[in-house]
Amino acid sequence: MYKQELTIIVKSIIASNTVNEQLESAQQLSRFYKKLIKNSHPDDNEILVDGGIALSSSGAADCVDDYIRTVSFIKGIYKAMTKFLDDPLEKKINIVYAGCGPYATLILPLLPLFDKGRISAILIDINASSLESVQNLIPVIGLEKYDLQMIEANAITYKIPKDFNVDLAVSETMHYALTSEPQVAISRNIIKQLSSQAIFIPQEIRIDLAYTFFNYEPYLRVGQNEVKGYKESQPYPYKVFVDRLFTINKEHFNRENHNLKIESAFYMLPTIFENHPDICLFTEITIFEDVELKTGESYITNPYCLVSMYGIKDCSEIKLTYDFCDIPKWFYHLK
Repeated sequence: MYKQELTIIVKSIIASNTVNEQLESAQQLSRFYKKLIKNSHPDDNEILVDGGIALSSSGAADCVDDYIRTVSFIKGIYKAMTKFLDDPLEKKINIVYAGCGPYATLILPLLPLFDKGRISAILIDINASSLESVQNLIPVIGLEKYDLQMIEANAITYKIPKDFNVDLAVSETMHYALTSEPQVAISRNIIKQLSSQAIFIPQEIRIDLAYTFFNYEPYLRVGQNEVKGYKESQPYPYKVFVDRLFTINKEHFNRENHNLKIESAFYMLPTIFENHPDICLFTEITIFEDVELKTGESYITNPYCLVSMYGIKDCSEIKLTYDFCDIPKWFYHLK
């Protein structure tokens, strides 16, 4: 019963095109999970690791209600899985999902669309209660015949078994501007263990620097239902693009780089800045191929205001540093 219901919901997510269709299908998924989970998720098991803050089970469960994010990631992962499983040789696909949370939101709903004999997945989470929740969901939905391993581990240090050749790795443990949560540290660890043919999702995260008026930029504010698609959310017209600070992707971490900081060059500050007084960071994400999250479509792509030029108007240049060795954060240096 529940497997069939989930199949209908996830098919509606994949087929959704308009913002309203995306919202409705993601809300159905959220209601489905909340109907099946009788007990509330703990909100006091947030864990600080070297690389960020792992959300509590309750906080991770709430991510499903960031609707455009949920829909976009499910669409992108479905597209990637189909790319593997369309192989006429009946190839199996091995999946690693790092930071699955209590719902395993980005993989579990897709399983009914694929033959159980062609999927093996390792689901990793640092919170035992989140894994227990997933473990309880599997038989209720009717997915107990799928080859799913639950691993309680820190995804920043987890070693993938040598005999598990990963085809697809997924990790969505993000906050806006890549602050707070351990997305970069987890990506760094998992990607270094993948073959050149394996796919990592998200495929690319881009961080840009711009001078703008933060309060006039589109961003996902209070209620999820207020979100507009990127085409309906026009950026502030006086925004000044400065530079792409960095791009996180598989190639970035495949290079030998042990540095836990990323530093920019110095950038000239404008002397006249009334129309764009804020120094801000903008995030865009390519989930897979043409499936993307634009600025302001999700909490994780909200713009981030670093500092106002009114507070540093005696300085002429600024340099930015992203540090993810502890809790990911941004610093600025003035000249």
